[in-house]
Amino acid sequence: MSADFTLETVGHGRFAARGSIDAANAAQALAEGRRQLLAVEPVSVDLAALESADGMTLAVLVAWSSHAARAGRTLRFTNIGERLRAVAHLYAVEPFLVAGIGD
Repeated sequence: MSADFTLETVGHGRFAARGSIDAANAAQALAEGRRQLLAVEPVSVDLAALESADGMTLAVLVAWSSHAARAGRTLRFTNIGERLRAVAHLYAVEPFLVAGIGD
């Protein structure tokens, strides 16, 4: 069973990722991020309420970063949990999470 995932607007250019990203909802999370995150600039996504910290979650976040960079946009992640940071380090994609992409 898929956990719920939402990307909520919390202010102009500020979003909060909530819930979990898993195999059942990754495509929806990817599409939602691509749609919402390119609507304004600059963009920051607060990950404090993101419950998942695995390869699937990381793949979606890196895809958002890549999509933003190709569009010439700046995307920043805030409140990156230690577990997610460790997974990103393991996959050698930590720079996609800790730096503003598109700067």
